Formats: sequence, C-alpha cells, structure tokens
Amino acid sequence: MDAGNIPESNQRKAYLDHFRILATLFVVVLHASAQNWTNAGVSTLEWQTFNFFDSIARWCVPAFVMISGALFLDREIPLKKLYTKYCLRLVCAFVFWSAVYMMFTEGTLKERLLTFISGHYHMWFILMMIGLYVCTPIIKKIVSDIKIAKYYLILSFVFGFVIPETVVFLGDFAGKNVNLVAGALYSDVVGMNMQLVLGYTCYYVWGYYLSKTELSKKQRIWIYLLGLAGFAATVILDSVVALRTQQPCQNYYSLFTVNVMFETTALFTWFKYRRYGCGKKEKIFALLSKYSFGAYLVHALFLELAETKLGINTLSFNPVLSVVSISLSVCVISFIVSAIINRIPFINKYIV
Repeated sequence: MDAGNIPESNQRKAYLDHFRILATLFVVVLHASAQNWTNAGVSTLEWQTFNFFDSIARWCVPAFVMISGALFLDREIPLKKLYTKYCLRLVCAFVFWSAVYMMFTEGTLKERLLTFISGHYHMWFILMMIGLYVCTPIIKKIVSDIKIAKYYLILSFVFGFVIPETVVFLGDFAGKNVNLVAGALYSDVVGMNMQLVLGYTCYYVWGYYLSKTELSKKQRIWIYLLGLAGFAATVILDSVVALRTQQPCQNYYSLFTVNVMFETTALFTWFKYRRYGCGKKEKIFALLSKYSFGAYLVHALFLELAETKLGINTLSFNPVLSVVSISLSVCVISFIVSAIINRIPFINKYIV
C-alpha cells in the first residue's frame, strides 16, 4: 500500500518511527567515534575517520528534539498528565539509569555519588527534555499563531545559529583585527540577553513546524542540497582547522551550527516525504521505535563494557571497520535489552 492510501495520522507516525530508529543508531555511531577522538593524532587516518563519522552523526540529537516537537506540540496535554506521565517517566528513568551507571563507575564513594546526581555523560538529554516538557504549555502558545511561530524561528536561527557560528568561523579563518571586531560585536549581541529564542526550544518548534508544513518539490530539493552542504561543511571545516592547528577541532560539531541544522532538516524532510507500507513491516518499525528510548539509555554501558572488559574499542583495528562494527553490535544489543525491559509490567512505564 502506498503512502496515498494510508491515513495521514498513520503516515505521520510511520515517518517519525523510522526517523527515530535511525537517529538512535547514529547516537551510537556518534559516541563510538568519539571514544578515541582525542587519542589519535589529527593527521592520522584514525582521527580523520573519527571526524568523518562524528560529523555525519551530529544530526541525531536535534532529530530526537524535532520528533518530540512534532508529537507534543500537536496535542492538548493537561498539566496533570504532563507531569504525572511524561515528566515522571523521565525523572524515574534518570534516577534508575544513574544508579545503574554509578554501579559501573570506578572511584571513591563521593565521586560515584556525584556521578549518580549528575548522571552519565549521555543523560543530559533527559534533563533537557524534562525542561522542554515543562515549558510545552508555553511553547504551544507560540506555535498556535503561525506568524509568531515563523518570527520565533527566524530569531532563533539568526541569534542561535548564524551569529555564533559566524564568530567562530571568523576566529578560525579571518585575521586578528577582524576577530577583535567580531568578538566585540558578539559581546553586544550576548548583552541583548536573547535566551528566549536560544537553546533546544528552536528544534522543538522547528520539528512541529516542518511536520505541519507541506513543501513543494523545489523546496525539498533545496533542503536536500543544503543538507548535503551541511554534512560536507561539518567534516571539512573541522578537519581543516585541526590540520592547521594540529589539535582536535570540534568547532563545527555544535548542534547549534547552521551546518548541523541543515543536516537535521534535510533528513527530517526526506523521511516525511518517503513512501511507507503497512502490515507486519511497519509493526516491526513501530516496535523498534518504541524500544529506541531504552536503547539510547543503555548503549553507553555496552560501549564502555566492550572496552573495559573485552578490550575492544575503535582503535583495536581498522577505524572504519571498528566504528561501523562496534556501533552496529552495540545498537543491536541495546535494542534487545530495551525490548526485554519493555516487556516487564509496570517497570516498563517508568524506566524505558
């Protein structure tokens, strides 16, 4: 059955399911490629390989935020349900998995307790999502008026992406005098205190906006071209700066760079306008999408156990093969563990 014969709600859910699954895989790729990112010389094949995989995976976290925006901002969720169901689930997941990772953390009792309180390195995402959920009723007021939503997105793009990246770019490639002027002007922008339009709320609103907006074929082609340019820019700019300075560079890895936003937008659009079937195949994808949150939570543990217990990491053999094979293996194991936990009554509602 082609997309035209599938109800709009099912079609929409299908593309978000597919997008979420791929984003989960690329989170593992991102963390695997970062595993020895600082341990290899920037002129080596290893570092350039890690830079490539790190660069092409940067879209995955914004993708999760955009998916959440597409789903949450399109629904009326009472405050009680928002806190007792969605926020509570994230809080419980954070506490439970912080305790799990604490048990596998070496160090003094004080250091381990601090790990429990702050969470493992990848669990910042849960805290960020709690913040977005809490602010959702306010954000819905922004998206309820399409003109205000557009205005918000324009301000976010200019002040959250274009200006900061321009300053970074000038710092890397312009002369000293230009850098001084750019830095002074940027301090003025910072002084404007534009926090309202900064941060992950932009991706949250952008996901909703794109999900509700129909794009022409010409518009989609431009989005895809900008996405490809974004992928290329992330890889090339970080590599060039690293080779010039002989230091690892992550200036263009930021999720709030124009290049990464273009990457994410292109992939979101591509998934939205793909054709999807129905039946058993889509049921499998729906299940994998359901298991993706648990896979995200547990994958870092398996990456670390592979290194500490088995001595396997991305420097163990050819970097291209190591990143791909380790990422796929950890991803498969993580989804299996998540599937098992998701079948445990009661617990599955709170920790995955």
